[in-house]
This record gives sequence, C-alpha cells and structure tokens, in this order.
Amino acid sequence: MKLHDIRELIKLVNQTSIEELEWERDGKSIVIKKAAPATIVVTPEAPAQEAVETNENEGYQQAAAAVEEAAAVKEPVASVEKISYISSSSVGLFYAAVSPGQSMKTGDLVGRLNVESLQLTEEVRAVVDGEVAEILVADGQLVDYGRNLVAVKTK
Repeated sequence: MKLHDIRELIKLVNQTSIEELEWERDGKSIVIKKAAPATIVVTPEAPAQEAVETNENEGYQQAAAAVEEAAAVKEPVASVEKISYISSSSVGLFYAAVSPGQSMKTGDLVGRLNVESLQLTEEVRAVVDGEVAEILVADGQLVDYGRNLVAVKTK
C-alpha cells in the first residue's frame, strides 16, 4: 500500500462518522482510530470572601431577585432570528450552490451531493425561508447522512 493510499484512508475516516478503520492487505494491516473529542468542563468561580461572610439566606434571596429581574426583561419578538440547519440526506461529496448572505426560499437549490463511483447526484433543497448564514462544509468534502451543510437565519 502506498503512502497516498494511506492518506486517503485517513481523510475518509476523518471526514466521516467512522471511529475506527482496520485494513489488511497482502499480510500487512493498518488500523486508523479517531481520537476522542475533548470535553470542556465549566466550573463556577469561587465566591469572593465578602460573599462568604454574608448570611446564606440573604445571598439566596439576592440571587433569586436577580433571576426574576432578568426574566422580566424581554426583547421584542420581531427582532429574534433563529438559526436553522440544512442537513445531508445521504452520503457523498458536497458542492454548494449558494453563498453566505444569499436569501433563499423553501425548495431553492442549496447544493449537490455526488457519489462519483456510482455516478449518482442528489440535489439538496432548502427546507426553510431565510438567509444563508454560513456554509459549514467545504466544496468537494465528503459528508455523512445527517451532517449539517448550511446554516440559515430565519425569522
């Protein structure tokens, strides 16, 4: 097996949901494993010395009042934008037909999924009205079923 072939296998594992790939050929074997994703743990900061010395009930009451006050403040509903995602309906190489900032309507062409070895092409269509916020996959990148391809701002 040539170095180029090994690189292609590594790319395949990296771009898909495959966690481990074991390949054996002519008495030689290769095992490629993905590293576990890093987890980030957020811990609350230690309270200041003054807060520790105050009465616990008083601190709880102040915190409850702050939460109620924050809940009472509401933004106008008209200005709220939501992000929706258009995801892959199959496996293949994705090629975008839209660009960030472009507005689109339900049913508009977003891109195409190609499976070159099978000579199959599938169109990816918009499922919501909105504006393209971000294209999450590079052109020609291999994607799995269910992978988010495009982020869309909707109102």
